[in-house]
Amino acid sequence: MKAIDSGYVLIIDDDKDICDVLAHLLERAGYHTQQGYDGATAIKLLSQREPDVLLLDSVIPEPNGMAVLAKARVLYPQLRVIIITGTAGILGAVCAIKAGAWDYLPKPFDNNRVLELVNRAVLTREKKCDANDKVSKDTSDRILAIMGNSSETQRIIKDIVRVAQTDFSVIIQGETGTGKELIAKNIHLASRRAAADFIPIDCGAMSESLIENELFGHEKGSYTGADHVCVGKFEAANGGTLFLDEIANMSLSAQAKLLRVIQERVIYRIGAIKSIPVNVRLLAASNEDLLEAVVNGTFREDLYYRLNEYVIRLQPLRNRHEDILFLAHRFLTETCIELGKAPLDFSVTAKEALLRYPWPGNVRELRTVIRRAALVSDIAVGIDDLGLVIRESVLPSPTKKNYPDLMQNFYPEGATLREITQLNIDEIERIIIQDTLKKTGNNKAEAARRLNIDYKTLRAKLKKINNLEVK
Repeated sequence: MKAIDSGYVLIIDDDKDICDVLAHLLERAGYHTQQGYDGATAIKLLSQREPDVLLLDSVIPEPNGMAVLAKARVLYPQLRVIIITGTAGILGAVCAIKAGAWDYLPKPFDNNRVLELVNRAVLTREKKCDANDKVSKDTSDRILAIMGNSSETQRIIKDIVRVAQTDFSVIIQGETGTGKELIAKNIHLASRRAAADFIPIDCGAMSESLIENELFGHEKGSYTGADHVCVGKFEAANGGTLFLDEIANMSLSAQAKLLRVIQERVIYRIGAIKSIPVNVRLLAASNEDLLEAVVNGTFREDLYYRLNEYVIRLQPLRNRHEDILFLAHRFLTETCIELGKAPLDFSVTAKEALLRYPWPGNVRELRTVIRRAALVSDIAVGIDDLGLVIRESVLPSPTKKNYPDLMQNFYPEGATLREITQLNIDEIERIIIQDTLKKTGNNKAEAARRLNIDYKTLRAKLKKINNLEVK
C-alpha cells in the first residue's frame, strides 16, 4: 500500500527496533520520518516542527505517553496522534483516545494496517483543515458584519479563531457594553461544541443564596418549596459551553465551589448524594481586571489560573474610532427597518459628534442613542437628535480639572470642527495614557499591555502627545 502523499511522521517508542521497522515501512511508502525514544525527545521534536501524524508509544520514559499526548494537543490541536500499545495496554489506549488521541495501533502490528491507519489519518486531517478554514471564514464574516472592519476587530477575529477549536477556558476582559457575550457566543459557534447549547449566566445578578442553585440545580424536597427536580446551568450546558458573565461579582465561597467542579468535572445538585459528570467548556467575562481582583483578595488566585488559559481583551469604543460610524449606520439601518421608516443617514455634524463623544457605555450606549435618534428623526439624523451630553464623569481624568475647563484649551479660534474634534481626541488619549501610567507606577511595558498596544506604539504616542523623551 502506498502513501496517499508525501508527509512527515514522527515515531516515538522506547524500543529502537520498532521505530526502525516503522520508519523503514513508512519511508518506502513515501513518508518522511523522525524517531525518538523518550518523552523529553518527543516534546523537543514536536516543538521544532508539526508532524502530519504522531505515532506514540503509550509507555515511554518520562514524561510518559499521556504527558506527551497532552503537550501535542496544546501545540497542535488538529494533529492526528496514533497510540502504539501492547495487547495488555488496550485499556490505556482507550483512555488516551478519550484524552484526544485519534486512534491506536496494537502490537504486534500488521504492515498494511499501519499504512492504512497513517494514510487515513493524513487524509482526514486535510479534510478537517478544510473544514476549519470554512469555520474561520464563517467566523470572520459574521464578526465583520456585526462589529466593523477595524484593526481591533481583525485582532479579535484572530483571537477567536485561534482559541475556538480548543477546549481552553477563556477570560474575556472589557468594559461594560463592549460586547463580551457576543465574543463568547462566537467562540462557541466556531468550536467543536457548536451543535450543543451555549448557556449564559450573569454572576452579578444573583444573590449568594441563589448562585449554587442556579449553577448546580437541586433535588426534589432538598429544601422548602423544592417540589420538583431543577437542572442547573452546568447540567444544561453539558457537552456545550457555559458563559459566566461578570464572574468577578461571584462570592469567594461560590468561587470555591466552582473551582471544585472545574477540578473534578462532576457536580452535586443541592440535596443529592450521587455526583453527575459534566463535560463543559467555560468562558468567563469581567469588566474588572481579574488579576487586580486577585491582588485585592476578592478573587481566588487558584480559580484565576484555572480560567486564565487564554485571555481576550476588548478595547472600549472610544479607542475604536474606525468602528463607531460603521456601528452607528448598522444600528440606524436596523432600527429604520424595525420602525418601517425610510432609510436615514447622519448629518456631517452628527457624524463629528459621534466620533468626538467618549462613549462611557460603549457599544450598548451607542445602540441606545442611535435607536432613539432614528425614532425622532424624519429626514436625516442631526446632532440634536442624538441627545449627547458630555459629562465630566465620562473622562477617566487623573487631574482635578472640570471637563469644560479642559475643553476651553481645545477650541482655538478659526479652527474647523474636524480640527477641534481631532484635538479633543488627542487630549482624551493623553489623559488615558497618563492615567494608565500612573496606575502601573510608570511601568510602560505594563501600561502598553493594559492598553493593548505594543511598547513601540506607546513610546511614539508619549513623544507625540506629551513631547517626552522616552528612555
